Amino acid sequence: MDGSSPAAAAVIERVLAFLDSKTVAACKTVNRTWYTLATIQSARNIDCHILQLSLRIAHYKRKGLLKSARSLTVDVSFVDGYLSPAAYERRVRDAAAMLQSSLMPVSHLKLHASSAHAALTDGEIHHGTTAIGLLTRALPSLASLDLSDCPAPLLTASRGECVASLGRLCRLKWLSLGSNDMSSATALRRMVRANVRTLVKLDGRGDVTDPTMQLLMDAPQLRQLDASGSGISDDCLLALVRKRGASLRELILSDCVRLTRHSIAQLTPKLLPQLASLDLYNVPVTTDAYQSLFNAQTHWPYLRDLKLKAAIHHASSRQESRATDDILESIGRNCPRLVSLRLFGCYGSTDSGLSAVLGNLGYLRELVVMHHPVDPLIDEEHSSSEAGGSQSGSSNTPTAAAPAANGPSSSLSSDADVWAGIPSLPSNGLPQHSSSARRAVLPLPSTAPSSPRPADAASGASSRQRIFTSGALRNGVRSQRFNLLNLDMTYDSECAAHLAKLSHLHTLCGRMITRHAKSLIEAQFPKCRMMVWNID
Repeated sequence: MDGSSPAAAAVIERVLAFLDSKTVAACKTVNRTWYTLATIQSARNIDCHILQLSLRIAHYKRKGLLKSARSLTVDVSFVDGYLSPAAYERRVRDAAAMLQSSLMPVSHLKLHASSAHAALTDGEIHHGTTAIGLLTRALPSLASLDLSDCPAPLLTASRGECVASLGRLCRLKWLSLGSNDMSSATALRRMVRANVRTLVKLDGRGDVTDPTMQLLMDAPQLRQLDASGSGISDDCLLALVRKRGASLRELILSDCVRLTRHSIAQLTPKLLPQLASLDLYNVPVTTDAYQSLFNAQTHWPYLRDLKLKAAIHHASSRQESRATDDILESIGRNCPRLVSLRLFGCYGSTDSGLSAVLGNLGYLRELVVMHHPVDPLIDEEHSSSEAGGSQSGSSNTPTAAAPAANGPSSSLSSDADVWAGIPSLPSNGLPQHSSSARRAVLPLPSTAPSSPRPADAASGASSRQRIFTSGALRNGVRSQRFNLLNLDMTYDSECAAHLAKLSHLHTLCGRMITRHAKSLIEAQFPKCRMMVWNID
């Protein structure tokens, strides 16, 4: 495509928006049309230090590219020893004045400052707040402001022009204060109050407090809220959902430790009919709250991204927060548009629930269902059958899992959480076992149809681990493309036969894989990355 026609030029311009800067620079060598469009694309984002901003604007003006700029990323950190304080401040004010007079149509502004050390000096705070205040004043019609890389002292300093200038912004649609601490909550409330009529997305994270949630109740256009790691309460969350839940499309509540089942159980499709993304990672959720979210009557027509992990106190029983097979079946039946499903610590799920998810969800691209590596609890029916069958032998022969029931493995956090937190790059720090220990720790489960029941006590105890088997794929896999498949599973030849029917598989993670299954998957997907604990 040479780009000679207007339609071809429009397609090229659209494609260039998704390329990185290095690829865009290489596209300039195709022909004159590609050079022009690639030059315009590379000029859309200006990234420089504030002392270099005036030179960059002058360069864009000579090239006639001022009207192409859409995004501005400025480093406002103070460079000590480069200029005298008076000359430094004069240079900053000149750059802001030149930016204001250039009339560039910049809609996105990202400010960041170096945070190599925790305590900022008075000079760094003064010059940083001055730069932030001047830049935001020079662009009064901003639609997007990202302050996630600015230290909190720059946003909360009583001196300088920062706080007053941020309060004057009144047309923001997207606001981010992601990496700051709770000390910037005042600045956040000030900006939310000023932009409450236009705010569409708030990425406040730990800065979101109950007063901020009360201000958001008056935000008619709010669509996305990220309050991860914050201390919001049940009452404020329910009040916001009842007032603005009809328009919310993304709700991220991970690590909100103050939330309880009182509020989580009421996050139903009736209050959130258009919700597309729900993140409840590390939130105190119980089984009854799961059942309220996902049951036969709850239908989530637009839900595309779901992430669940219950934050259970180490001393409490994991039976209080089990993602059972009924819950997984409800997810597979009532969330037809799920693209990404991540469930961590699913102590109550078995092959039946996972089979319902794989067999019903046709749009899935990422699936993560992780157990505890060594789950000390067992199902009631499994416990009763084992107690009746090995009552005499267990009294004389100590099992390998006996000390784990009351030992450190029941109170320490799961290694699977660390691994599943970055599913495409699992931890390399997992212990490597010898061949004998590997059979004791990671056995083929006794619940598999083709696996005989272990006769020795150690294997019988380790069979309590709830790992998925090939029975989880007995109904097939409805989705044909997987970017990530991370299951606490032992992949055998039967699993590989089901997975070989996929059209795309990028990353495969699991508990163990047989050599025959590995060769089958490699033959079908030569570029697939297999990250499995052990190969048997």
